[in-house]
Amino acid sequence: MRNLMTLNIPCGQGGLNASRSPSRVRDIDLLSVESLTYEHDTWQKDGGAAKFNSVQVSGGPSILAMCDFHTHAGAQELVCATSDGKIIVLGSGGVTKTVYTGGGTDKSAMLVEGYNGTQKVVYFYNGNVPVQVYSGGTDTTALMALVGGFTADSGTDTFTFASHGLTNGTAVQVRNNGGALPAGLAIDTEYYIVSAAANTFQLSATSGGAAINITTNGTGTQYVYKSLRPADWVSGKPTWAFTHFGRMYAGGNTNMPDGAYVSVLDNHSDFINSGTLFFYVYPGEGERLVGGLSWRNKAYLFKYPKGIYVLDDSSSDVADWGWRRVSKYVGCVGPNAMLEADDEVYFVSPDGYIHALSAVQESGDVMSSAILPMELGTYIRENVNFTRLAKVASAYYARKRKIVFGFSGSSSSVNDVIIGLDIHRTINGARDFQPFVSLRDKCQSLVTYRDSSSDQNHLLAGSDSGYVYQLDTETRSKDGAGYQSRFETKDLDLFDQGSRRGNLREIEVTFVPVGNWSLDLSVYLDGDLGDPITLSMAGLGGVLDSFILDTDILGTEVLQNTRGRLYGDARRVRIAGENSNPDETFSVTNLAIKYTPGNVR
Repeated sequence: MRNLMTLNIPCGQGGLNASRSPSRVRDIDLLSVESLTYEHDTWQKDGGAAKFNSVQVSGGPSILAMCDFHTHAGAQELVCATSDGKIIVLGSGGVTKTVYTGGGTDKSAMLVEGYNGTQKVVYFYNGNVPVQVYSGGTDTTALMALVGGFTADSGTDTFTFASHGLTNGTAVQVRNNGGALPAGLAIDTEYYIVSAAANTFQLSATSGGAAINITTNGTGTQYVYKSLRPADWVSGKPTWAFTHFGRMYAGGNTNMPDGAYVSVLDNHSDFINSGTLFFYVYPGEGERLVGGLSWRNKAYLFKYPKGIYVLDDSSSDVADWGWRRVSKYVGCVGPNAMLEADDEVYFVSPDGYIHALSAVQESGDVMSSAILPMELGTYIRENVNFTRLAKVASAYYARKRKIVFGFSGSSSSVNDVIIGLDIHRTINGARDFQPFVSLRDKCQSLVTYRDSSSDQNHLLAGSDSGYVYQLDTETRSKDGAGYQSRFETKDLDLFDQGSRRGNLREIEVTFVPVGNWSLDLSVYLDGDLGDPITLSMAGLGGVLDSFILDTDILGTEVLQNTRGRLYGDARRVRIAGENSNPDETFSVTNLAIKYTPGNVR
């Protein structure tokens, strides 16, 4: 056709700002990217979602934290912390073990893998007494060390243990092996030594309080465990922890907001014996420490609302170790709102930006370290409940090179908005950030889980109803039902001159054939919706439109084109596309508007 012109929109390939260039559109110039991801430089419908556990956790609690735990004995367990105070192990058929029931109902939680001097364990931090979950069994304790066995005398409420070495005020727990505890005592309960003598002691519910009345002597073998926690953890409990060079770093307790506790080397349960460390980290600066991580052989701590610090451990004498400020302008919202991905750390700040830590180190301020501050930051501030930023969840889905954050929507009380960054591609050696959004899934917690049968990692999301969902499944549905995936571009100028109009002829879609279904398109002319268009994504042989075989190769797939007729004239066009039926998907690599020059009005 004579004088036929083309407005090309390459999908997932970056480019110049659409408002200034009629031939290129950036991914961030999409008005809507709901359930849309980027694969092989296409706009593609996000993978489906299916229940990991087919049987709901009793009571339907929120899954607040998850850990893909590979135990000391080599077994694999999906350990989960729930909002009703339990630690459970989940399998495809539901709960396989309940290993802890005394965690309270705090609405945040962390599960951290570590080592207690004997074996690998999972540590549970949520503002209550920290708990260690032993591998391959059903037992847990607080951060305790076994002291030894004792016998009980219910007539005197006294316990006998030769040369026990326990002193009045020591925090302890009791356990039983092969029988029952003395009536009046319980596991997962903290007691305090009173009336200590060389070979006997009594127990109290409070430090220095009255002795507990026991009414039986118990059966089997009784054991007493001594607390390995600092004394000030009794009135204020830590909320975060991470490991770095053989030590566990912990903090966030309410009575020590600037304090960082460091465990004994190679024993992440021991915070009181020789070799432990404690730091005041820039006291008076910021409100409190909210978390940290190990990155590039350095330990980093984050404060709320501002403050990032790095450990200077260059001296061989730990007494000379200290913290150096990285930034006093940027901070983090919570312990699960930071993650490492591809040798970079990403975190969410209280002002609604996602930052790269290396950029903070280089500049120290907010805007220059924020990723896509004008686009992604604006979206977060307009669509997220800021009162729940401390509950943000995060995960790095390395299989698809996606950084995923779980937020609460602006009027929501649970995490139900996934905002992510696709980093699978670079431009001129620099990482290309392609943002995506999904409103489909509840994501109180996020984790990657390695399937031992296929040796592939999967992205899991913990819901608010006692289920864990595996995301990015091949079938584009959720629990068998369809979900909507939608994209919408900004208004695109047909000509550089704002008054020039074009006569619309057709729209051409270049796609990867992925199934026998269609894509619904809407083309807006100067803001007004034109006639709807349905284009088949089935490839050659489709019944809705004619197809043209393209010579380009995308992976192992041949790209194909399909066309739809357009009518009318306009200065600017905007394109929206969606499909929503069960199992439907699409994978579009280019959109093209064909038009001829029109009049100047």
